[in-house]
Amino acid sequence: MASTQQTVGAPRERLLALEKIEKDISTAIQSAGQALQELSKDKPALKHVESHTSNFLKTLQEIENGLSQQISYLSQVSTSHPHEGSSYASQKDLQMAMHRSEHVKSRLGELEKIKQEHIRQKHTGVVRSYSIPESQTLQQQPHTPQQQQQPHTPQPQQQQKQRDHQREQQAQL
Repeated sequence: MASTQQTVGAPRERLLALEKIEKDISTAIQSAGQALQELSKDKPALKHVESHTSNFLKTLQEIENGLSQQISYLSQVSTSHPHEGSSYASQKDLQMAMHRSEHVKSRLGELEKIKQEHIRQKHTGVVRSYSIPESQTLQQQPHTPQQQQQPHTPQPQQQQKQRDHQREQQAQL
């Protein structure tokens, strides 16, 4: 009985335990058949009948114990309770880590393509510079990136024109 408790560990050992249970079932059936065959004789030998019957009962007890352990193990696995020999959580963690790794590789590949495209465009001169409205290109020199980030303020001459225009509109009202 101590050996069947140890067989609940690894999957291969569980399969071996199930094979032993299967052999025990066939042994129990043979013992029961031999006991019935002895009883069917005209003069049955009671010692043989008792021997086959006790062998049947002993084997039946071993079968019951082995199946109980296997069922207990399966009920622990199916309800996600922690148990010895379970590798499901570790396998799931491994699969999720592999999935995350593949996702990171994919994203890095995409970023590398974008980087290479940008470098290629930069070397061929296709990279767009900052766009400047045509009205500003006539009045000002090309902007540096720092100047583009600052808000555009009208020049004093333009400010005066705007004020004059506003006064004319108010006078018309």
